[in-house]
Amino acid sequence: MKVLFASFAGITHFLPMVPMAWALRTAGHDVLVASQPDLTETIVEAGLTAAPVGRADWMNDDPWAEDLLGDILWPGAGYVQAFDFPGHEPERWTWESLLTLERIMVPALYASMNNDAMMEDLIDLARSWRPDLVLWETYTFSGAVAARVAGAAHARMILGPNVALRVRRAFLRELAAQPPDRREDPTREWLGWTLERFGRHFDEEIVTGQWTIDATPPSMRLDTGVHTLGTRFVPHTPGTVPHWLREPADRPRVCFTMGLTELSRVLGDSLGDCLRALAAVDGEVIMTLAEEDLAGVPEVPANVRLVGFVPLHEVLPTCSAVVHGAGAATRAAAQIHGVPQISIGSGWDTVVEAERLEELGAGVCLPLERLTEETLRESLLRVLNDPAFTKAAGELRQEVMSLPTPNETIPAIERLAAERRSTA
Repeated sequence: MKVLFASFAGITHFLPMVPMAWALRTAGHDVLVASQPDLTETIVEAGLTAAPVGRADWMNDDPWAEDLLGDILWPGAGYVQAFDFPGHEPERWTWESLLTLERIMVPALYASMNNDAMMEDLIDLARSWRPDLVLWETYTFSGAVAARVAGAAHARMILGPNVALRVRRAFLRELAAQPPDRREDPTREWLGWTLERFGRHFDEEIVTGQWTIDATPPSMRLDTGVHTLGTRFVPHTPGTVPHWLREPADRPRVCFTMGLTELSRVLGDSLGDCLRALAAVDGEVIMTLAEEDLAGVPEVPANVRLVGFVPLHEVLPTCSAVVHGAGAATRAAAQIHGVPQISIGSGWDTVVEAERLEELGAGVCLPLERLTEETLRESLLRVLNDPAFTKAAGELRQEVMSLPTPNETIPAIERLAAERRSTA
C-alpha cells in the first residue's frame, strides 16, 4: 500500500505523525510525506522521504499578513479568547457568532495553511504518485482534497479534543435552521471551489476524513460522531539527553515548558511572576527556554535550572509535576508517564484540554488570563502536596497504555483503507 502523509509546515503538528509513518513503513508499506519546503529538513531528519509542495515562507504566501495570522494563532491573542470554545455559555453559540468564526478562521488560518500553491502541488503529487491512502494532519484539509481527486482513501489524524469539528457540527446545525437567503458556508465555498475545478464535489468527509485516527485517550475525547480509530500516542522529540539527567533526582522535580514556543511571546510580563512562583517549589525546577528568551530572563531562583530544548519524554519520568501551555503533544507525553499537570490554557482547544484534565483529577486548569504569581504558586503546591493528583494521573496513564500502539493499529488501517478506497 502507498501511503501519503500530508501536513502543513508546522513542526509541532508534524512530529506526532512520525511514529505512525514509521509503523506503516516497517509493516512494508511505501510512505511519502508532503509539506511545504520549510518542513523538508525536519521530515528527512525523521528518516522519512519528503515531497515538498507549495512554496517556502507559506505564512507570507497569501494576502493575509503574518501579523493577523499571529493575532489569531498565538496563545493569549485576543481573538482565540473571544469565542466560547469550552461551551460554558451555550447561548453564545449563535448563528452570528459561529458564522463570524468561520469567516475569520477559513481565510486567515485554514486557507493560509493550505494555500493555493500547496493545494495544487499536493493534488498534482497525488495524481502522479497514486497513493492508496492519505493521512492528513488535523488542519491540512488539502490532504483530503488531494485524496478525493486521486481516488484514495483518507483519514484525519488528531491528538487532542476535536474542538474544530465540534464547532463545525454546531455551525451546520445553525446553518440548516437559516432561511435559504441567509445560508453561507465559507468552508464549503473554499474547498468546494478547488474540488469543482478537478471534477469533484464537496461533502463533509473533506472536513472530517473518512475516519479519524485519534491519539487522545477516550476519557478526553469529544463526541463528534465520526468513525474513530484510537491509537496510543508515541512521542517523537529528537534531541540529546543532557549529562545532568543521567543522575537520579535527589529531590522532587517540576518541569516548566511551553514546548517549542517562545516563552516571552506566550507569557509576556507574566514570566517574572512564574519564576517567583517556582521559587516556592521545595525541589528542582527544570525550565525549558528558547534562545530568544534567554537574554530577557529576570532573576532566576536558586532552585530553577534553565535549559534549552530537552526531550520531554526523557525528563518527564523524573518529574513530580509539569507546568505547560496546554499543547497537545506536551499534555500527551505527560499522560504517558503519569505526571500531574498544570495547564496554562489560552484559547481554542487548550482550555478544553486543561479543563478536562482537571475534571479527571489529573491536573489543574490555569487559564492564561488568571495566571499570576499567587495562582501559579497555589496550583503548584496543590499538585505537589495532594497525592490524589498523582493517583488520577496514574489512572490516566493506564488508560493511555491500554490503547493499541501505532504498529498494532496497522491491520485496522489496512482494512479501512481497502474498504474506503473501493468507494472513493
